[in-house]
Amino acid sequence: MHILINRDGHHMGPFTHDQACHMLAEGKLQTWDLCWQNGSRDWITLEQIPGVSEKTDALRQQRRAEAIAAAQATAEGGPAQPHPQFVANAGHDNAHTFDPGPVPNSARNWMRIGVWTGMAVTLITALVVWMFFLNEKVLIENIERRADNLTYMQGELVPYTGVVYKYFDDGTLWETVNYNEGLREGERTVWHINGNVALQETYQSGHLITAASFNFNSVPSGTYESGRGKLTLYYNHSGTRNEELEYEGGQISKRTIWDHNGNFLAMIPPPLPANMANYTGPGSTQPGTTTPVTPPPVIPTNTVPPVVTPPTTNTVAEVNPMIPNPESDGRKKTWKYSMDSRIATRNIRNRIDLIYLGKQYTKVYEDFGWPDEDLGADWVYTGMSIQNITSGGYLSKITFRYRNGTVIKIIAAP
Repeated sequence: MHILINRDGHHMGPFTHDQACHMLAEGKLQTWDLCWQNGSRDWITLEQIPGVSEKTDALRQQRRAEAIAAAQATAEGGPAQPHPQFVANAGHDNAHTFDPGPVPNSARNWMRIGVWTGMAVTLITALVVWMFFLNEKVLIENIERRADNLTYMQGELVPYTGVVYKYFDDGTLWETVNYNEGLREGERTVWHINGNVALQETYQSGHLITAASFNFNSVPSGTYESGRGKLTLYYNHSGTRNEELEYEGGQISKRTIWDHNGNFLAMIPPPLPANMANYTGPGSTQPGTTTPVTPPPVIPTNTVPPVVTPPTTNTVAEVNPMIPNPESDGRKKTWKYSMDSRIATRNIRNRIDLIYLGKQYTKVYEDFGWPDEDLGADWVYTGMSIQNITSGGYLSKITFRYRNGTVIKIIAAP
C-alpha cells in the first residue's frame, strides 16, 4: 500500500505504510496531514489509516527507550579521557633521564614567539568557529520532535533551547519559533512572502495561550484566547485561504481545508446531518448526551382512542435522529467479522471490522442510524446478523468505539 501526502497543496511521496509511520514518529509528518491511499475514493487524514497510530506510538516508545539507554551508557560506561603527564626529572635511577643543559637566549626567543603565535592562532580559530558554526541560525528542518513530545536538534540528546528559523526560497524570513528545554515558549511568528505577518502565537510550557491570524494585506482574520477561537491560515506564497481552524477547550474541534484555487477539499470532522446539528459526537472531550425521548401517553383499554385527522398537506414528518431505526440498510445486511486480525482480508465488501475502522461517526450514522445504546465513546447496535468467520456461528451485537469521532475499534459479541 502506498500513501500520497498533501501538505499546503503540495504532494509528498508516495510513501509505504512503514515509511509514513517512521516519518510520523520523527515529527516529519503530522497525524492531521491529508493523504490518499491506492484504491481509495477520498482524501483522509493519516490518523484515519488503520494501524498507523498504533505503529507510530510503538516506534516513538522504541526511540525513547534507545535514547535513554544511549544517555545512560554515555554517563556510566563511557571511556575515561586520558590526561597527558610530563616528567621533568625522573631521578638518577631512570635510564631515560636527559638534561639538555642551559638554553641559549636565541632559542628562548624563538620559543616565546612560538607560544604567542600558537595562542594567536587558537584565538583566531575560536573566533571563526563561533562566527560560522556556534552563531549559525538553527533551521526548523534541523530539529525533530521525539517520542517524549520534546524537540531536539538532530543528533543531540538534550532538549533544544533557543530560536529556530525558516526561510522562503528567496531568502526572506518565513517563520521563527522559540523553544525552552524542548517545549515552545514565548513567541512564534509566521510571515507571508510579502513580509506581512500571517500568524502570531504565544506559548507557555508548550501550550498555546493566545494567537491572531492575518490575511495577505495584514487585515486580522481570527483570534484565539482561553482555549477558544477561530484562526484562518493562508498559502504564504499566494495569500489565498488554506485552512480554517476552530478551537474548543484548547483543542481543534473543526478543520476546513481549501486548495490553492479556493476549492473546498475537506472538513474534519465531516458535517453532521441537518437534524443532528447540536450533537457533539462520540468519543469527544465532552461526549454528547442523548436527548430523552418522551413515550406516548398510555390509553386505558376501556376507552376508545381519539381519531386523528391526517393533515391535508403533503408534508413529511421529520424522523427523530436519535431513535434507532431497525430498517436502516446497515442493520438489515448480513456482515462478516473476524476476531483474529491475522486472517486475510478476503471478502472485504462484507467485513464490518475492516470497512468501518477509521471512519467518522457520521458514516456509521448514515448506514446504521442511531445506536440502541449511546455510551459516550461507544455506539452499540443489537439484533444484527454477523457471521463469525474465525470460529463459526453468528453474532448479533456490534460496538463501534470512537476517539474524537473516529472509529478506533470494532467489537462483535453474541
